[in-house]
Amino acid sequence: MKINYLILLLACFSASIYAQNTTLSPYSYYGVGQPIVSRTVENNSIGGVTAYADSTQFSLDNPATLAKLKFIQYRVGADYRASKQQAQQSFESTSVASLRYLALSVPTKYFAFSFGLRPKSSVGYRIIVSDNLNGLEQQSAFSGTGGVNSTFFGIGFMPVDGLSLGFSANYNFGFTEKTILQSVSNVQLNSQLFTRSELSGAHYTFGAHYNKSIFSDYEVQLSATYTPSSALKSSNTRTLSTLTSSGSIGTQQDIDLKALANTSNNIAAETTIGISFGKPQKWFVGATYVNTNQGVTYPLESNPDVEYVANSRFSLGGFYIPKYDSFTNFFNRIVYRLGTRFEHTGLILKKQDIKDFGITFGIGLPLSGLSKVNIGVEIGQLGTLDSGLVKENYTNIMLGFSLSDVWFIKRKYD
Repeated sequence: MKINYLILLLACFSASIYAQNTTLSPYSYYGVGQPIVSRTVENNSIGGVTAYADSTQFSLDNPATLAKLKFIQYRVGADYRASKQQAQQSFESTSVASLRYLALSVPTKYFAFSFGLRPKSSVGYRIIVSDNLNGLEQQSAFSGTGGVNSTFFGIGFMPVDGLSLGFSANYNFGFTEKTILQSVSNVQLNSQLFTRSELSGAHYTFGAHYNKSIFSDYEVQLSATYTPSSALKSSNTRTLSTLTSSGSIGTQQDIDLKALANTSNNIAAETTIGISFGKPQKWFVGATYVNTNQGVTYPLESNPDVEYVANSRFSLGGFYIPKYDSFTNFFNRIVYRLGTRFEHTGLILKKQDIKDFGITFGIGLPLSGLSKVNIGVEIGQLGTLDSGLVKENYTNIMLGFSLSDVWFIKRKYD
């Protein structure tokens, strides 16, 4: 019954995640979209620190942390993002809600495994640019939708006490649709350029995690992952059309893209290292550093104002539990979380390094047994107003459920 329910949930989630729009940012115009943060709400609420793991908590980014699990876990997460986008002479407000991840994790006697779905990148923007051409008013409307999703399978095991190793395989799939609609005053027909790309590929992640008790009451944890460079294949089509003022299509012609009909987007290798220290079941503080060795490449797009370089992220955060085993005070069992992060996105526009900064906080509310409902808030800023670009001030409200269960245990009494 549990398996049938999970299969139904996966099917519904897969359909939802494939169709959803997870961003409305102009920065998603570039490449295959804006990278999507699909870490658990617990990790995001401490700034994106992924170095901590225990018997009920693991990181989707590091498959080695699965080996620490002692209970079956269902995990599902969603968020709501409200953004205020500011340009030199304009101001817009946007909001979007989306699913972030769904995972089932199962520990066994010798190893633990996990599988699920999550978005990897998203395209979602609407931009209107007006100017004058030989005395005529010209308007260009840019719009896009789609993105890349990822289904994953991870496994973790512990060869020696305290040290766990892991591996995950990820299949990436999706599409992007980008439209440029141009209109000129006193010209009856508008022109539209429509580009669709079907995307697919795979990437792999190797992970390690180590925990060691020190000073009798404290523990230190070390974490590392490595994701080799990978390719995201793209099958591209482009159509040029004329449109009437009412939106009806006049003429339509497919453009021969020649060598660009099938391209390969190269995704750079990524390395993550992290450390955390604290008192088990009481408090922990940690840091995570993520770095890629080079920028990505997107052959279909050529823009002298755009450059893709190595990106990096530094996260710092922690949590506190007043008294995890309190039976008389509900608030003593709440997990209180706080963190911050600073990121170079790897995107340079008009010589400006696009940076992302956020402050996070959240709580974990205990449910029955070891299950929790996790609520997090992130307040951040993306981009800059320099060189005529866009600055986004955003707020993310995150909601996640970590539901723990016990399977495969033989009953002693009927």
